[in-house]
Amino acid sequence: MLILIRDREYPELLDSVEGKKVVVWTCNTCARLCNGIGGTKAAERLAESLSSDGADVIGVRSVSASCLEDKVCARLEKEPVDDADVLISLTCDAGSSCASRISGKHVINPLITLGRGYLSKEEVPVLTQNGVDEEYPPGRERTDPYV
Repeated sequence: MLILIRDREYPELLDSVEGKKVVVWTCNTCARLCNGIGGTKAAERLAESLSSDGADVIGVRSVSASCLEDKVCARLEKEPVDDADVLISLTCDAGSSCASRISGKHVINPLITLGRGYLSKEEVPVLTQNGVDEEYPPGRERTDPYV
């Protein structure tokens, strides 16, 4: 699994979509498992927050794995994002890149992909780098309304 963290505060994300039609795009694999930083529920919370703060959110799309082209193609075929100006991608870097390339849309990815890791039996994401394990328990990073 990939370990992800937020890279900006909510007000900055809100400012970046001003005047644009937004679709929130997410992955239900690594992003969902990494403290719920992504996944359908997180995407819906973000869409609700953005909408209540005046952003023009026109939809939420979730896919099982945004890094797999066939999954992205199937999702976009079922529910296109033609009317969107921008996708906010709650996915890893690879999932964000794949969604952008397949959709042809500009993508804002407010996450940083730290690297590979695992989910502990306590369901805490653990980054593994150079033989060192580093836990990312809920609340360690940002506590914005879109977490």
